[in-house]
Order: sequence, then C-alpha cells, then structure tokens
Amino acid sequence: MPIVKFTKENIDVEVETGSFLLDAIRKTKLKMETPCNGMGFCGKCKVIIKKGQLSEPSSQEREIIDESKNERLSCMAKVLGNVEVEIIHNEKSLKTVHKGFSIDVAVDSSIKSIKLPSIHREKSIPYVDSLDYSFNSVELYRKISHMEENDSTEIWGVVFKEELMDIGSCEKKILGVGIDIGTTGVSYYLINLKDGEIIERYSSLNPQTQYGGDVLTRISYCMENPLGASEMQELIIEDINNSIEILLGSIYNNDAIYHIIVSANTTMIHLLLGISPVALSKAPYRSIVLSPKNIKANHINIKSNKEAVLSIIPSASSYVGGDIVSGIIASDFQNNKEAIFIDIGTNGEMAAIKDGEIICTSTAAGPALEGMNIECGCRAEKGAIESFDIDEDYNIQFTTIGDENPTGICGSGLIDIAAALVKRNILMKSGRWNKNLDSKIKDRLVDKKFYITEDIYISQKDIRQIQLAKGAIAAGVILMLEEMELNIEEIPKIYIAGSFGYHVNPNSIKIIGLIPNGFNGEIYFLGNTSLEGARLALINKEYLEKAYTIRREMKVLELSMGEKFQDVFISQLNF
Repeated sequence: MPIVKFTKENIDVEVETGSFLLDAIRKTKLKMETPCNGMGFCGKCKVIIKKGQLSEPSSQEREIIDESKNERLSCMAKVLGNVEVEIIHNEKSLKTVHKGFSIDVAVDSSIKSIKLPSIHREKSIPYVDSLDYSFNSVELYRKISHMEENDSTEIWGVVFKEELMDIGSCEKKILGVGIDIGTTGVSYYLINLKDGEIIERYSSLNPQTQYGGDVLTRISYCMENPLGASEMQELIIEDINNSIEILLGSIYNNDAIYHIIVSANTTMIHLLLGISPVALSKAPYRSIVLSPKNIKANHINIKSNKEAVLSIIPSASSYVGGDIVSGIIASDFQNNKEAIFIDIGTNGEMAAIKDGEIICTSTAAGPALEGMNIECGCRAEKGAIESFDIDEDYNIQFTTIGDENPTGICGSGLIDIAAALVKRNILMKSGRWNKNLDSKIKDRLVDKKFYITEDIYISQKDIRQIQLAKGAIAAGVILMLEEMELNIEEIPKIYIAGSFGYHVNPNSIKIIGLIPNGFNGEIYFLGNTSLEGARLALINKEYLEKAYTIRREMKVLELSMGEKFQDVFISQLNF
C-alpha cells in the first residue's frame, strides 16, 4: 500500500490506494479544518505536494488551487502511490468572545461547602447516621475513618442538594466550570462557587471543525462513519480537559472542581455525550435527548473531582439548543413585553416574546456569516478584516484584527463589505454587480470579483452566500412574528447574541436586510450569553431550575423547508 509522508512533522502513514489525502491526515490525528467536510468547495484543506502520485485535479479543484505552487485540496486528491506532503500550517489565534451581557444574581450555588457537626466519639452510632445528607461512596467512609483516627475537631463537607459529595477536616475551595460549546469556538469560565467570582477565562477553537464547519456536515460525517460520534466526543473531551488545565494553572487542581455546566446547541450536546446525532437530520428530526439529567463528569472522562456533577442546559428542540435557553436567562429576555432574540451562527436560532409567551425557531443560515464558505473568508483571527467602509468619494477604509496585514475576511467584515457595496450602489439590490460604476472604483471589479486589496476580494458567489444566510434569518423572524400576530414595526428591541454579533455594525445589519425592513427599534449586542447563562446556573441554583422551566414553556415553530418558508425566504433574498 502507498505511504504518505508528512514532511514537516516527519510522520509516515500507510493508506489504501485511491483513498483521499484527507483520510491520511485524519488517520495521523494531524489537525486540518474542513468546514465543508471534504466536499471540495471551501478550499481550507490545501496542502503542498512535494512529490508523488496523485489523481489529476478536477475542474472544480482547479478553480481553487494554484497549480504553479503544487497546491492540492486534500479532500479531492486521491493517493495512487507514495506521496510527500507539506501541510500548510497557519498558526492563527481565534478571536472569540468569552464575555457577555448578564443580569446580576445572588450567589447561591447548588454545591456548597458547609461545616458539619463534630464527631461524637462517646456515641456508638456511626457518624454518617447523624448527618442529614445521603451518600454512597466507599471513599467517603475511608475519609471519615481517617478523621476519627486523627481526632479531627472540625468536619467540613461539600454538598450537592441533599447529597454529601466530599468530607474533610478543613474547608475546601469549591470551583465550577462554565462551558459554551459553540460549533466554531469553545469558551470557558473557572468560577469560585462560594462567592461567584470568575477566576479565569479561556477560549479555544472547537476541534470538531476538522469534520465540518457546521452541524450538518458533522452529522453527515457521522452518517458515513459509524464511529463518527465517538471520534468527535474524544476531540471535545480532550479540548475540555486541556482547557481546564490551563484555567487551573499552578494554583488549583482538578479535585477542586465539583460542578460543570455546559451550554450548547443540540448537536454539540449529542457529540459531547458520544451520542450519534444522525436522527436530527431525518424526519421527524427527533433528538435522542433534549434535557439530560445531572451526570457524573468522570462518566465521560472529564478530569475533575470524582464526584463532580455535569449539568447541561436543556434544549428546546432539535435545532433550538440550550445556548438559546442560556441567552434568554442571561439577558432577562423573558421579562420583556415584546422583543426578539437572535443568535447568529451557522444555525440561526431565534426567539420572540409577546406578553410572556415565548416562541422560538431556527433556520439554516450556514457558515457564511462566520467567514466560512467565502473565497477569501476566514474566522475571526489576526489579520482578518473586521470592519469596512467606502466613503462618498469611493475611498476604502478597513481595520483588521490585531492591526495586522489583511489575510482574509471574517463575518463582521463580510457584513460591512456587503453593506458598503449596497450603500454606494456598487452592488444592486438583486445582488448583482452594477455595470455602470464610477471611474474611481470600477477598476476594483474584475471577473465579478470586487478587490479590497491585491489579494483579497469578495466574489459574486460570496454575495450569493450572504444573501442565502441573511434571507434565512430574516424569513425566520418574519414567520415567527406572524405566528405571534406581531409586525416587525411593533418590536422595540432586538437582542443579538454570540461573538459574531458582538463586532457587527448595526447599520450594516439593517442595510443588507438581515433584520426585515421596517424595524425601527434598538439593536443590543450581548456577546456570549450562552456562556453567561451557564455562569448564572453555576452560581445560583434557581437559574439552573429556571432553564428547565423556560425550556418547557417555549413554543417551538418548526419551519423546515415548507412552501411558506420558501416563499418568504425568496422574498428576503434581495438587499
């Protein structure tokens, strides 16, 4: 069988003749993002071929690669003989938001450190029988025995509801970890459960991006690979454990972590638990689980205290996840008279409220608004164009993340670019380029591509991707409001959550019609409310219960791809 050699890493792997280079990369556990999961159109899995036998590039692949540089797409190049490959490593730091708006709540966590009664050595009844807490742990019996032998004068316990989790002769630091597992990024808080203080923050790229940039591509991978869910669970658990180590630093240890709360969309929860999400992609799109009960964190190999509890914010439906429930809690959305909540990501999840009734829905926005499936698109990383404008004299201004030289366009920059092009009539309402451009700007339009720099451009295909994404979100808002007998003109405020919305110019959102025409209220960017909701549930037990209450009371509007949705969606494609 052929040998694929990865030159920089000095790794050899044997593969079947006719297998894809991407299969070899995954076999070696080398990291390679594949937002389109090997469909051959995102171009993010490029490699350099040093030498070897590969299949000829298809016409589709030739549109993306530079053959003069010996580039190939690893998802399309088939191995026919021995090959030497150089992976294009772009060490990039993802700019994520691990903070967001949140209401203030009192600290009253589910898990507490309490002082227990002293051991009455003159009594014959076991000490455990004098406590009002239940437990079933041989290790705790051993700790009590040790304290009795050493004549401990003080007894401290860590309790969860009516259960004794730990016992010792001194008060322990009790820590919690809040986690937002996004499709793209994962954000963390390390929290002192006694006073609610955020001790440390951390963010990482979701390693499951190796198997697709959105939930549908990851579900597709699981359909094609029986072990897909287990593979992706292994990746996210490894990321959680590595991130917890970073959060703890040299001051704390894993044994101090007693509670972990995860907020995520429904697919991410399935993959966290190692449950196949395939059922989510087939009618009637039924989730295996929406409201998993508290489980032991070590049951899925999260490194924490042996008795640590893992709680998961419940989802409302297969495509309206716990991240939306968290956002509703953190923003106090449920106490508005009329309002809209939108989490703009690969899956546009949203909710509307009218006189206490909440309705929610979701639309497949796709990864375009996060910079993916865009020819010069990228994640929010150093060098990404994040803001953009064109003035009346057609002068272009833009900023990049980290003030670095521009390397691509992230989601917020993409929205600004589309809005500026529409505002200056460079782009028609239909999404087509204006053929009668001013002489000051027309040289930037070449082969249906508008060049921002010599190398970075936005293409006609990119514009269509933006139209599809914004049309899906706007259609979802319209149909949700129609169900509640509301008009967009009646809505006084719209909350936009997520790291994407945190950086977007609200005028750009209005110009391109991401929010339906007629909205005259205020837009509030809340940041990562999914993580904030997990934080509130960690520090106050009522808010964990409130998550379940809100989830039960939310009415889910299933849009699917019915005729009504299609008609409204098409009507919202124009800028």
